[in-house]
Amino acid sequence: MHTTIIITFGLILLALMLFIGEKIGFSRHTLTYSFIILWLALTMINGAIGVVTAGQSVTTELVVGSVVFGIPVASLVLFMVFSEELQ
Repeated sequence: MHTTIIITFGLILLALMLFIGEKIGFSRHTLTYSFIILWLALTMINGAIGVVTAGQSVTTELVVGSVVFGIPVASLVLFMVFSEELQ
């Protein structure tokens, strides 16, 4: 359940960054790189908390962290590809 909540948070963060960032005037490339760096940092912090606090193994956290990081980033890539085709 925790993994689903974190992935949902990542997708909401992505949507907010793209929506608000474009309204402010940032380019999509800047927003893309900013989201990837921010999401990687948050995923690593979440994994570290899982290892230290929840007692998960590092291997488990690496696998779960890859999924948690990968789904919002894959959504970002799909958004960028489909938004380029529409223009």
